[in-house]
Amino acid sequence: NPWSVINYFNNDCEPRAFWQATGSNEIIGEIIAEADQEIYEKLTSLVNGKTFTTYIDTGVIYPQIKKNPSTIYSFLLVAGYLKVLKTTPAFNGDFMCEVALPNKEISLVYHKEILQQLDTVIPQPTAISIQEAIFSGDNEKLKRLLQTLLMQSVSSFDTAGENFYHGFMLGLCALLGGSFVSSNRESGDGRYDIQLKPTNKKLPGILIELKAAKGCSDTQLKKLSEKALQQIIDKKYDTELSAAGIQTIYKYGVAFCGKKVEISVQ
Repeated sequence: NPWSVINYFNNDCEPRAFWQATGSNEIIGEIIAEADQEIYEKLTSLVNGKTFTTYIDTGVIYPQIKKNPSTIYSFLLVAGYLKVLKTTPAFNGDFMCEVALPNKEISLVYHKEILQQLDTVIPQPTAISIQEAIFSGDNEKLKRLLQTLLMQSVSSFDTAGENFYHGFMLGLCALLGGSFVSSNRESGDGRYDIQLKPTNKKLPGILIELKAAKGCSDTQLKKLSEKALQQIIDKKYDTELSAAGIQTIYKYGVAFCGKKVEISVQ
């Protein structure tokens, strides 16, 4: 659109989602605010570059969303917030579709709305304390703060999967500031879960690998966090940060089980 083109040239040809500030994304905000665990996990997986297959009702209208949550993806597709990668005819003229985010701009919209939902439940002093713990390698303090957040949160954590916790931690890291936050990018011999690359090279870089389990003991949870940490080391996920000249790199293996968390750090 003309607004984006003009702003592109006025900002040294740096591509950004200039249109975001000119319109309303309340629909996505409302959907995320009322989303159950399954919907939240799927929307978070889209932000992480993944796809999923779902039933698409081509005749969906907005009021149907509250009555039938399964129509959410149909509405997002019709509204332009999803794109179809593959279709399979279903019945009554509808389809089973593999869906993904259309572009980086839309991804930013989802990311922003997810962050806003987190921002309403994480007090600023807590966010600052978490930042201090992460960037100092204080895993005991970080564990205590995350544990408090989990205990005060909604019950959906009781049965959450790894994607849910990934979205939780990704949003939390993005709230901290002072770093470029990336997720599921290649580095070394694999793809890390979350990386924080500091804008100031004198500050530490952060790598976080996440694991989730159900019905595990405290001992099992600790071993799971150690396994996550070892994966960072074995896969050499610190390759990108080291190549960027980051001298200090904290590696966190974080394991979740319901509302329990365990952390191993190096």
